[in-house]
Amino acid sequence: MVTIKVRAFARFRELFGDSFEIQVSTPATMHSVIQAVGKRNERGLPELMDGEGKIIRSVIILVNRERITGERREEHSVAGGDEVAIYPPVAGG
Repeated sequence: MVTIKVRAFARFRELFGDSFEIQVSTPATMHSVIQAVGKRNERGLPELMDGEGKIIRSVIILVNRERITGERREEHSVAGGDEVAIYPPVAGG
């Protein structure tokens, strides 16, 4: 198990909390981190993951202040002590 610090913003802050730590099994991936965050509030899980259990593409994720994008972001490795920030999709104009 590794401990990951999570910071949530905007709507995600309301659903999951502002700043908290979670524990995930190793090897830790972005998928396992987001899944653990979703378990904090089952009502919020559909805003993070789709019906197939994949991270919704429009969810913005940063690890140690670096944005994680691309087809393989679910497999992105996360280490103990890393900070993951999650933002809901941004809209506006």
